[in-house]
Amino acid sequence: MTIPGCLVVGVDTSRESLMALDWALQLAARLDARIITVHSVGLLEEGGYRPHPDLESLIHEARRRLGPSAATKVEIVEEDGVPQDVVLRVAEREGADLIVVGSRGLGGALRQLGSTSEALISRSSRPVVVVPSPRG
Repeated sequence: MTIPGCLVVGVDTSRESLMALDWALQLAARLDARIITVHSVGLLEEGGYRPHPDLESLIHEARRRLGPSAATKVEIVEEDGVPQDVVLRVAEREGADLIVVGSRGLGGALRQLGSTSEALISRSSRPVVVVPSPRG
């Protein structure tokens, strides 16, 4: 097994995805790996029904929360498409060693895993880490 040098983390504004971002930032710092934050721009954002997240601010806030334990090599990628397709496409293109996502996103799934995390687990040729939702 090789030490991951590139992590792709799927980010929207859900609490679960922000937890995944924090987890990935801490792991990447320990491994001296780079992180590529990936956001899928969907029809709800394009149509003005859901605000487009300011990923730079989300990353800045995560770094503030985590302090020196946060990774510094962070890139942002935003692409149109279905979230799992976008994450898989970016992971392939960038040669990611690991994909990190929250257990659920903005879709509001009532199941333990959301549709994106389930699809990534079943379709990815790379390891996928699903950061669990907090209990309670």
